[in-house]
Amino acid sequence: MTPVTPPRDAIEAAEAGRPTTEKVRGVFSAIARRYDLMNSIMSFGLHHVWRRRTVSEAGLTPGCEVLDIAAGTGDLALALARTGLPARVVATDFVSEMLDIARAKAAGWAGPTALDFEIQDGQALTFPDSSFDVVTVSFGVRNMPDRAAAFSEALRVLKDGGRYLILEFSAPRNAFFRPLFKLYTGVIVPLLGALVAGDRASYQYLNDSIMQFPAPEVLGDELCGAGFSQVRWVPMLFGAVNLHVATK
Repeated sequence: MTPVTPPRDAIEAAEAGRPTTEKVRGVFSAIARRYDLMNSIMSFGLHHVWRRRTVSEAGLTPGCEVLDIAAGTGDLALALARTGLPARVVATDFVSEMLDIARAKAAGWAGPTALDFEIQDGQALTFPDSSFDVVTVSFGVRNMPDRAAAFSEALRVLKDGGRYLILEFSAPRNAFFRPLFKLYTGVIVPLLGALVAGDRASYQYLNDSIMQFPAPEVLGDELCGAGFSQVRWVPMLFGAVNLHVATK
């Protein structure tokens, strides 16, 4: 049987949404200054709801150690710290411009939880084995070129029984909502990126990366294959946002 070659436009779409280290660093360093504003506009403020659900599912206990990977401008790390439960939250990102904003947000932090910031690549962490009780990553996994390495590293630095949480977009399957979502993320969001952030291309990439990201059950299978157990996910926004929770 002769192999079927995908159409050129399908190949180009796949390449446009495929992350590389250089592409991701370029995108997020470019949009760092307007990142929070754009998040609020694009999600209509719902990102606060999704973040609260992530914190509630984290299973935080007094004195626990938490690692937030791809922490960006620090909102999830701060939300975790504000519970007052962890002894320490370590916020990491490999884009220094994003982490600079996170540090500025936390400049006045005076809570009981220690809040640290480190430049780290989630696919090659420098922390010792079994360092953390909880590892989180919000809207960062789809921007990692090597998901298997990211999952392996999360598993490695977690203590036995530790919890790994992934908050991420994916293309919804709801027959009514899917075309609306594609129109919004594929046309309106890049337009907003051009108008608000002065960067249409970066927000076009973010749309393309969502469309290329695995369905929640496929990501769940990947987590099981990486060695996690008790894998489940919480669908939100008609399945356009999913929170995966897994245990080491």
